[in-house]
Amino acid sequence: MSDNAEPGDPPSRARPQTHLWPRLGLLQAVVLLAAVVIALPVAFRSMGILLTGGQARTLYDFPSGQPLTGPASEEETDAVNYFNIAAIDLDEAQGSITFAISGHRLCPDDASCATINFSLISLDDDADVRRALPPSASLTLEPDDLIFSQTIQLPIRGQPSQYPFDDYLLWLGLTGTMVLDDETLPLTVEMLEERAVITTQNQLRDYLMVPPVEIDPAQVASMTDPQEFVGVQQLRFERPAHQEILAVLLIALIAVSAIIAVALRTMSDLLIGIGSLILGIWGVRSVLVPSSLSVISSIDLALSVIILFVLLGLSLRVARHFQQQSELPPVTLRRRR
Repeated sequence: MSDNAEPGDPPSRARPQTHLWPRLGLLQAVVLLAAVVIALPVAFRSMGILLTGGQARTLYDFPSGQPLTGPASEEETDAVNYFNIAAIDLDEAQGSITFAISGHRLCPDDASCATINFSLISLDDDADVRRALPPSASLTLEPDDLIFSQTIQLPIRGQPSQYPFDDYLLWLGLTGTMVLDDETLPLTVEMLEERAVITTQNQLRDYLMVPPVEIDPAQVASMTDPQEFVGVQQLRFERPAHQEILAVLLIALIAVSAIIAVALRTMSDLLIGIGSLILGIWGVRSVLVPSSLSVISSIDLALSVIILFVLLGLSLRVARHFQQQSELPPVTLRRRR
């Protein structure tokens, strides 16, 4: 008993010590540590692929999607037309992708090269309902165009608001005509296999391309199409894994920090530092979201939810603080019998 206590005062009771918050903090720290240890090898591997530019050196055959890993085969050296379709830019806000089409032609000395009209088409799995051809870009090679390079732009499907878990899909279709001996002939699969070698390539800096997949032309052909597709290839572009890992870990860490700050800070410190706490939470966006992304992403929504919960926690702490200062009885909910 205290020396200053009066004889008639009731004995003071020691306030029970709670271990709930320290134990919850320990659990969160262990979970985050385990997540970081598991994610580090995957993140380092993803960074290595992006830094070394290994994908830019990989070429895929069109439309089969098989990677070309060795020197040209005898069948490929017998061809007279060589085309490379490289993805060089992807605009998430506009929903478009830019390709650089380059190559050369080897024409016999006693004959001129044929005039070729190519059309690259952004297809979709809607052949049963569409009537007109989807958006396309054309490329014309005259007989004297032995070395060529040109850029085209096509629409691509994707949801940039899902960043960094957004991916973009394109079904790239090829059709065209060839002028031989003043006769215009539609391109066929046989002509393409005998006279041309076409490759696709990823040269995007911020995306990885999944190995292409061949699509059956009959799956995307409509009865109203003016020409048959000689090849269709699925191209899918994804964000590197380390961006997804960084986003998840940073948002989890900032959420835990905000919960601990609201729960354990004193009322005066919380009222003074709430502005810097909210600015610190929103500042994570500049680390995770590129400045070129002008849409509201999942990162923005997650940070907004964290800020809302911080403000809700602050409101509860303020209400409890003034209730205790006013010496009013606590509000309790009684069940009616």
